[in-house]
Parts: sequence; structure tokens; C-alpha cells
Amino acid sequence: MRDAVPYPDKETRERSISAILDAGIPQPRQSFWYFLADVFHFEGIPILLSQLAALFAVCLAALSTPTGHYVLHVYMPLFILAVMPVFFKGQRYRVGEIEAVTRTSGALLTLARLVLAGGGALVCLTLLLVLKIYLQRSLENLCRMVIYCLVPYLTCMTAMLALLRQSKKNGAPLCMGIALSSVLFWRYTAMLLPWLYEASALGIWVAAVLVYSFLLAREIVYIIHANKEVKMYGIVD
Repeated sequence: MRDAVPYPDKETRERSISAILDAGIPQPRQSFWYFLADVFHFEGIPILLSQLAALFAVCLAALSTPTGHYVLHVYMPLFILAVMPVFFKGQRYRVGEIEAVTRTSGALLTLARLVLAGGGALVCLTLLLVLKIYLQRSLENLCRMVIYCLVPYLTCMTAMLALLRQSKKNGAPLCMGIALSSVLFWRYTAMLLPWLYEASALGIWVAAVLVYSFLLAREIVYIIHANKEVKMYGIVD
């Protein structure tokens, strides 16, 4: 006859019951900054390296022509093109639905990637301005160049976030097309509309920065609300 299984003592039973009860209680979500550190661990280096590669390409373009530093803003969409594979990674690996509906929340993941991409872009923009100062040997028109660079970047970033929010399955090709078309658009604008880069037209650029900053802020607010309410956010396969 087999030995009977010993009945657990009272303390062991209480620990088991407590563990079962705790398993059914929702645990607090990880703080954003800890989550950002985790995302940086896995995706921060690819984001930064891709933006540095775009920065290298822009610097080569600026140095290849005598007036290249005057059209640095033309190449700002390349920084969106560089980080686009990370933002659309879920679609590429067909796990977009998991990213969109899990408790981690696709919105939180997008927000963390946005912080990393924005930080990298800020570093690259600073280095571009340093290059402009070096090539031009002066600080003349530096503020105007900052505004010129912000408009194409904000435009493409807003477009990418809008495509993510709308959960378009063809979002990655559309984003790539918008970024490349933007480069061509700003390139030919600089050639065909030189008056647009005169001091008298500065108000148009400032207005464009304000408009696209508002649109980008609206997308970010939507991401934050989607994260707080644990709503589905992202591209669903």
C-alpha cells in the first residue's frame, strides 16, 4: 500500500491560498522610465546607429557641393526614414496585433520609441548645425536654419505617427514614400522657389513649425490617452 501524501500544515496552506488570491489581482504597471530603459536596451542602439548613418549621409551631401550647407533641411526626412524600420517592426515580423493589444500596450511602446528617436534626432540636428557653422565660418542665419530643418522633420514624423494610429497595413511603404517624396519636394523647392528662403518669408516657416508642432502634439496626446486607457494602438496584422 502506497504512503499517503502528507497534508500540508496550516502555514503552508495559508501561503498557497495567498498566492492563488494574489495571482488574480492585477499587478501595477511598470513605470514609463523603467520601460523606456528596457526599450533602450533592445532598440536604443539600432535607433541611434541608423540616425548616425543618416547623419553621415547628410554630411557627405553637404560637403560634396559648395552650397550644400544651405540645404541641410532637405535631408531631414532621412532621419525619419532611418527609424521607420523600428517603428514598423511589429508589422514586419507579423506581431503587430500582439504589440497593439497586450498589457504593455502598443501606445507605450510607440511612445518609448518616439522619445528615443527624438533624442537621437536632437543630437544629429545639433551636429548638423555645428557642421554648418564650421562650413559657413559664422553664426549667420543659424536660427533660420533650425526652423528650416524642423519643418520637414515634423512633417514626416507626424505622418508616420498618423499612419501608426490609423493601423494601416501598408503603413511602412506609405511612410517610406512620404519621406522620399519629401526629400525631392524640399530639394526642388529650394531650386525653384529661392524667395522662400529669404528673411521676408520667415513668417511662413514659423507658421509651418507651429502647425506641425500642434499636429505632432495631438498625435502624442492620443498615444498617451491610448496608453492610460490600455486601448489597442498600432498596426494589426
